Amino acid sequence: MKKVIILFIGLLFLNCEDPIDLKLNDSNQILVVDAFINWIKEDQTSEQEVILSLTSPYFQENYKSASGANVFIEDEEGKIYIFNEEGQSGRYLTLDTIPYSLDKVFTLNIEYNGQYYSGKESLISVSDINRVEQEKVNFFGRESIQLQANSLDPIEERNFSFFEFKSDKLKKTEYNIYRDDFSSGTEYYGFLLSDELEPGDKVQIRQYGLSNIAYNFWYLLIFQNTEQGGPFQTTPVNIIGNMVHQSDSKLNPLGYFRISEVSEISYTVK
Repeated sequence: MKKVIILFIGLLFLNCEDPIDLKLNDSNQILVVDAFINWIKEDQTSEQEVILSLTSPYFQENYKSASGANVFIEDEEGKIYIFNEEGQSGRYLTLDTIPYSLDKVFTLNIEYNGQYYSGKESLISVSDINRVEQEKVNFFGRESIQLQANSLDPIEERNFSFFEFKSDKLKKTEYNIYRDDFSSGTEYYGFLLSDELEPGDKVQIRQYGLSNIAYNFWYLLIFQNTEQGGPFQTTPVNIIGNMVHQSDSKLNPLGYFRISEVSEISYTVK
């Protein structure tokens, strides 16, 4: 009997070594748009960039740039700002400074491989980060540093934003999103909790103004990338942004075109 069991187990392990050929129905490559205009309040500078890439099959992790596109932004008066590609990187920049115009609509236009895409967004203001508070907390038995970036919410306005905490000492950039459902006219904050920071480390803290549509996009994006569900959690899906294919909605790209006023502060950990 023992010999039969041993033989059965041996056959089981042998069979487990056979390769499994998974036939995946990889869809066609989809254009991915990461486009932003940031107006930094503190030093009156701007960042203007359009990054185009293509989706890849499930088991491939290689980044594929979308090179050779025609990219431009048009304002409400019909003025056009051309974005030129750096080499074949899929990164498109403009030499012109797009004017600071609150609430005016700008349209991003992209032509890639004979397909035409566009998206509209307006510049959204944001409150200043007026101070940063720091404290040490014990988090699951580990000493961590908590940073709290405080802002004052304008009264009688509908406001949306997200906070960004970036440092060479952090493994990844951390984000918080904010909407003023219950804090209109009062102070609110974004926070970072980390056991990776030490005294003397520098953290760049930013707050970006968002439109309502942009807030919904970033809320779903952050939730999908950080929520730790159980074995039956919902399978992640493509999140719809504000970029569309001009003639066929089935060909809509992924990603978002965002224009934000930004409040920025560089903080040194104490």
